[in-house]
Amino acid sequence: MEYMKNDRNNVVVVGSGGRLGHAMMNCFSSKHRVTGFNHSQLDLGNEASIDAALGGLEFDHLFLAGALTAVDYCETHPDEAHAVNAAGPGRIAEICAEKGAHLTYISTDMVFDGLKSGPYVETDEAIPVSVYGASKLEGERRVMQASPDNLVARVSWVFGPYRPAFPEWIINQASAKSEVTLPGDKTGNPTYTIDLVEWLNALVFRAEGPARGVYHLCNSDPCTWRDWGQYCIDVAREAGLPVLAREITGVPVDSVAAFVAKRPRNSALDTAKFTRATGIRPRPWQDAIREFVVQMSASHA
Repeated sequence: MEYMKNDRNNVVVVGSGGRLGHAMMNCFSSKHRVTGFNHSQLDLGNEASIDAALGGLEFDHLFLAGALTAVDYCETHPDEAHAVNAAGPGRIAEICAEKGAHLTYISTDMVFDGLKSGPYVETDEAIPVSVYGASKLEGERRVMQASPDNLVARVSWVFGPYRPAFPEWIINQASAKSEVTLPGDKTGNPTYTIDLVEWLNALVFRAEGPARGVYHLCNSDPCTWRDWGQYCIDVAREAGLPVLAREITGVPVDSVAAFVAKRPRNSALDTAKFTRATGIRPRPWQDAIREFVVQMSASHA
């Protein structure tokens, strides 16, 4: 892949206070002029806040990493979910179109209903089964309606430095008690933020211009939540962390009483389109988890 040479772009990251936004700031700032907006600086649910932050700013690319991602909260607060995940991104897309700027919108695997037997490709029909998934799909629609040159990147099961996610949670659970359960019938792909920002870099900052349309981005090889959690605690134990639980028990996802919103049983994503466009095949999630957990354990030593 040949990237733009001697071309420092003006880049905006919306959601810079989050896990993915933080990784974007770290990655892109070494090559471009980057301005970040966290929630206190730009409220996605408030059009006036969006206009005030972006209206007078000149930029070439905007990465929209911010969102309301609490799936169960969205289910009981549909108006807020729509405002933050759909209306706000739609307004940002309009501003980008007015400025001739390229927009990358981070979406989700939860736009699918989970009934497919194998990984979803970008052309599969999106049928969300939750308010969160529906709000993100509407965000996709508004972003692409503003300009067909924009990019929608669907990601799944995101983890990485800066903000705790599933690996930290399951390791803490397994360190506090000897018996742990996780859904063994829910399948998807973990996505490491450190890898994800490099994939986005390869799609957006390239000699032939930014990619457009929908792409699926995640680490290789689907797994269940139970398998993901088991690998996390196995690596944590090898790294010397005080893990009590030895074997995670798989349970049906529908048996998890804490879930308010319905989850698709299968939301695995196929990344072949990304590989065809860039020549990059995402590494297996196991390699990414091992790297992350080893670094995490070293920082706690």
